[in-house]
Amino acid sequence: MAAIVGILFGVPSLRIKGLYLAVATLAAQFFFDWVFIRVKWFTNYAPSGSVSAPDLNFFGWVVHTGIDRYLLCLAFVVFFAFVAKNLVRGNLGRQWMAIRDMDIAAELMGIRPFYAKLTAFAVSSFIVGVAGALWAFIYLGAWEPLAFNIDRSLQLLFMVIIGGLGSILGSFLGAAFILILPIMLDQVPHALGIPVSVEIVSHLVFIVTGALICYLLIVEPHGFARLWAIAKEKLRLWPYPY
Repeated sequence: MAAIVGILFGVPSLRIKGLYLAVATLAAQFFFDWVFIRVKWFTNYAPSGSVSAPDLNFFGWVVHTGIDRYLLCLAFVVFFAFVAKNLVRGNLGRQWMAIRDMDIAAELMGIRPFYAKLTAFAVSSFIVGVAGALWAFIYLGAWEPLAFNIDRSLQLLFMVIIGGLGSILGSFLGAAFILILPIMLDQVPHALGIPVSVEIVSHLVFIVTGALICYLLIVEPHGFARLWAIAKEKLRLWPYPY
């Protein structure tokens, strides 16, 4: 269902490219917020608008403890990272990269932009749909529209921008940065003996994230993934650059 919805909302966005495409697809967020709140069938007509997730039985494996939940999520992450890496190396991934670099040249080479873009929407929406299911079953233990608000979508968008557009490694680096930054801003000042309130930490997270996004969009649009590649090249030559 997530893949089908991704295709339906990908059709109107076929003429948009780059970061504007990611922003335009956020329109689906507002549409589904309205649908899930107004159409009670999606929440099984629950008065509270929340549906409790049942016990997770994964092919006979009953997931109860925190370690079981972690291992299940880790298995999904490893599997989809492997699939994504091989998709990028294959014919379909080459079509995606050609369309990303220059859609007119790709079309002249025989690549169908309509097919390539819609398959990208379908695959990415499918993976995000699985992530949403894990978020509800593993982390929240319930499902409600407010759990998937616009802040969550913007957080995912920031992960991609900071990590690097079009990079699998960048997705991991961006996610790690978004999740580790609040912990670092909270723990490091206390370790240095500097008292910092929770309100200041929350504001610092917004300030640092926003400033970093502006910096990367101007200086290095490919994000942390490109910076990591440059660092590896430097280390291969250091300390003898010639």
